[in-house]
Amino acid sequence: MSDKKDRKFWWTLAKLVLWAVVLLVLIGLGLYYTAKFNTYQPPGSQNSIDWGISRDSPLRNRR
Repeated sequence: MSDKKDRKFWWTLAKLVLWAVVLLVLIGLGLYYTAKFNTYQPPGSQNSIDWGISRDSPLRNRR
């Protein structure tokens, strides 16, 4: 009886490890695809760097 329980335990563990590897591979492929083929461009931007808050000063002007 103990041999069947051990076999079931190892089979379940092997399936969990396999699914974890599959999940990691899918996440890695997704990240690779988005890094390689990212074509997003913010609306109204003509390939300039000065959009968003990249040029904003962290200190407020006191006038």
